Amino acid sequence: MNVIGEVLGEVCRIVLPIPQESYRGNPESPVAVCTLSDIKLLERLASHDVLQHVNIIGRLLSENKGIDAILKFLHDNAHVHTLIVCGSDVQGHRAGHSLLCLHRHGVCSDCSNGRHIANKISHSHSPDPYLSATPAQIRHFCQNVSVVDMVGISNHIKIAKRVTNCLH
Repeated sequence: MNVIGEVLGEVCRIVLPIPQESYRGNPESPVAVCTLSDIKLLERLASHDVLQHVNIIGRLLSENKGIDAILKFLHDNAHVHTLIVCGSDVQGHRAGHSLLCLHRHGVCSDCSNGRHIANKISHSHSPDPYLSATPAQIRHFCQNVSVVDMVGISNHIKIAKRVTNCLH
C-alpha cells in the first residue's frame, strides 16, 4: 500500500470511526460471514440469532489489509471452511470484488513500472490489490475455503437462511 493510501486510511478512521469491526459467535462453527462495507447489516446480523451459528461476522473495507486480516483469521481457524460474502461493496476500493478475484484466480506478480511486486490479486480492478499475506494463508483460502457470493444482498433473513444451509 502506498503512503498516501495509508494516510487517507488513518484520516478515515479518525473522521468516520466505526465502533465494531466484527462480532464473535460460536467458536466451533465452520461458517464466517463478511458484510463488506455494510455496517448496518453487520449490526443486524450481530443482534440476530444467526450469531450463535457462525464463527464470526465481520466487515471488509480495504482490498489489501482487510483481505490480509481475513486470510490470517481463516488460516488460524482452519475449521472455518465457508465464508459468506454479502452486503454492499466499497465503491472505490471494491474490496469484495478483490476478495472474490483472489478466491477464483489467486495472486500473481506485478512487474509494471519496472519493479517486481508479488501477491497482486489476479484480475482485480481495485486501486491497490497487493497482499502481504503468506503463501500458506493464500493457498489455504483458495484451496480449503468455500466462498458463497451474496454480494449486494443485505437482507439478513436471506443471509441467515444461507448460513443454515451451509451448516447442513
